[in-house]
Amino acid sequence: MKEKQMQSKDIELYFPVAIITCNRINHLRNCIESLSRCTHADQTELFISVDYPPDEKYVDGWNKIKEYLTDVRGFKKANIWFQEVNLGAAYNEHFVYDKVFEQYNAMIFTEDDNIFAPAFLDYMNQMLRRFEKDPKVYSISGFNMLQSPHNSRIFKNYTFQPWGFGIWKDKWNYLRNMKWEEVYEKYSRRIFKIMGLYFQNKWLFCVYVGRLLKEDTNDPKKGLTDATLTLLYYLLGLYSVFPSKSLVKNKGFDGSGANCCIEAVPHIEEVDLDENLLFQYDSTKKVPVSSEWYLPIPEWAQKSSKLNKDPLTYLLYFIMGKEKYFAWRKKKGI
Repeated sequence: MKEKQMQSKDIELYFPVAIITCNRINHLRNCIESLSRCTHADQTELFISVDYPPDEKYVDGWNKIKEYLTDVRGFKKANIWFQEVNLGAAYNEHFVYDKVFEQYNAMIFTEDDNIFAPAFLDYMNQMLRRFEKDPKVYSISGFNMLQSPHNSRIFKNYTFQPWGFGIWKDKWNYLRNMKWEEVYEKYSRRIFKIMGLYFQNKWLFCVYVGRLLKEDTNDPKKGLTDATLTLLYYLLGLYSVFPSKSLVKNKGFDGSGANCCIEAVPHIEEVDLDENLLFQYDSTKKVPVSSEWYLPIPEWAQKSSKLNKDPLTYLLYFIMGKEKYFAWRKKKGI
């Protein structure tokens, strides 16, 4: 039987790409130029928010970006905002989300340090349409270094991967408005699930304990990090969809960004991109789930974490209960 493949010709409206930036002119130029070479770029709107420089040393790069963005070509339209005060990356990201979701029910988001394979937009638009009504799929990832199960062209995984992803307005709002403390407390009573997390991914376990003990922010804008979302995906049984071969390469491990250090994950640069112009897959096959955890957490991230990795902390919380545990901590001066 001939495989049925979802083709780009089935798509009439293409979802926009949102980009946040501040002063990294070379990164932004490479990002936009790679997007302009994607199939369907000429039918895609850009939404770009340029944050105001937080310090004098960033002004030169910011001015160069202002000049560069006066003539963006290759897209259906470019919508550009220049912030008058420094928002910071998290609030700048939410600013552009809100602008996009005024007009569209889904979008593709990237920071300025990613470059893209030619089929990236084709893949994103197909996946955003296919999984829009799937109650368990909450995002579409473009970057991948995982082994695809059963040699499938696409697969599902608990990990939220932020390097070029697609998301829907309603699902994003659900995550953003969620009462996270209630979720963490509810799952604290499910000892097998939480201790299973400890044995599978100790770093994510320590993130959970930190959230449970309120040692980390629950600001719905600052707090929606890839670690937070991966943790929520694991607890709630949600997934992101990945391509078998990466359609994104991250170029931000040069010390120029807010989160990625030079020594972090050197093999990221070695990712080979899928060079096909269109993304084709068998839409009749069931999408497999990969249980592999995404990337080993780099040493710098482990050292920077102040959260308690000791499972005894969680076990005491589980045995004593919330009120008695916090009363005990207060008595001990912890």
